[in-house]
Amino acid sequence: MTARRCATYRIHPTAVINLQWNPYMAQPQNSVEEAMNRVLETERAAHDAVAECERQAADLLDAAQRQAHRVHTRTDARISQVHARCSLALGRQVDALLAQESTGEEGPLSDEMREILAAAVARLAESLTDAADTDD
Repeated sequence: MTARRCATYRIHPTAVINLQWNPYMAQPQNSVEEAMNRVLETERAAHDAVAECERQAADLLDAAQRQAHRVHTRTDARISQVHARCSLALGRQVDALLAQESTGEEGPLSDEMREILAAAVARLAESLTDAADTDD
């Protein structure tokens, strides 16, 4: 028994099933191809979406780094300004104290300030003598 190619399919060597020719037999193959094409297109779209997300993340990172650099630069400038003002104020105070010392005048210190100054000098002397004692 010979089987015709389009009308007969062999399932088992002892059994033969006769089928009528179906003009839509090519359709399942096309459906599989279409499904595979849809999957591949979806994969390409997902790959493109991931690439876009990576690009956006890189742009965000770059923007954040630029902003951090601007903040750092601005902070350094402000610190320098404060340091310069403090140095200027300190220089003026030192000049005033030196001028007072050269004229022999005592600065106007209140009793409260004298007590605070005396306590600070005592603490300083104590810390220096304690440090000298521990060195031996």
